[in-house]
Amino acid sequence: MESLELEIYGRYRALVEKSGAFSGRTCPDGEPARVHLSDIIDRYDAFCFDGYGTLYNRGSFVYPGAKEWFAELRRRGKAIRLVTNAASNLDQALADEADARGFDFTVAETVSSGSLLKGWLSRLPAGASPFESGREVFYIGRSTGVNVLSECGIAAVENPTSPVVAVSSSTATDEMYAQAVSILKRPGALLLVLNPDAWAPRIDGTRAPVSGELCERLRRESGCAAEYFGKPFPGIWRKVRATLPAGAKVIMIGDTLGTDVYGAYVAGFDSALVVGRNEPAEDLIADEKSLGIRPTYYLEP
Repeated sequence: MESLELEIYGRYRALVEKSGAFSGRTCPDGEPARVHLSDIIDRYDAFCFDGYGTLYNRGSFVYPGAKEWFAELRRRGKAIRLVTNAASNLDQALADEADARGFDFTVAETVSSGSLLKGWLSRLPAGASPFESGREVFYIGRSTGVNVLSECGIAAVENPTSPVVAVSSSTATDEMYAQAVSILKRPGALLLVLNPDAWAPRIDGTRAPVSGELCERLRRESGCAAEYFGKPFPGIWRKVRATLPAGAKVIMIGDTLGTDVYGAYVAGFDSALVVGRNEPAEDLIADEKSLGIRPTYYLEP
């Protein structure tokens, strides 16, 4: 991983452990077994999947073997969940997008980081809301992300009355970045990190910084407070657990050590890492050592 990427995921871990929300599980001893889905399918009742980088990527791109995984789990009657840091639209739209790629997740099986915003707002103590001057934010992200904000009664504007910036993707021009920093330097400013992913894989096999990296630069330059939604933070796992049968044995399958694998430990789930997409194979051992994070399994396509 890039050095900043490691710093970001290390910070996420420190924040989770400081909050006391960590499940207490530790990394397995020894090197994780390399398995195929067929090797572990009978060990678990529920299978949670990351979306981008694990099952599919941009457009209609689907990773080899992903549809076969999904079809076999459906055939076996396993509980399946899409647990995604995508915050670019409402869960129904994200489920529809996955369905168009060949993964028929229902909205009830879809849990996104953006869907957590509404509940967070409802739990804010009276007088402690950053929106006391009005529910407006400066927004950085794809145009469909305004649907997530609108669902919460929040308007995306150029100059919000409250010093709040919400970010769901890294689609910021230099001018947008400068405006965000200016807002976040105001007293009481808050950065809403709707998608904490720091780097993401591209279809061509390269990797690029995304919203989590942008948010970290904004946070460092402005000195603002930040609120994080999605993996690896505990709120998304509470929502996932609430959708699953009590006592279900669960595994999280993803492509990122700092969100999917560490998030599984926060949830108390086992984990399987698909190596070579968002976790470069040549960096794997060093990254695991640096972050203190190791999956239960390495999952082969």
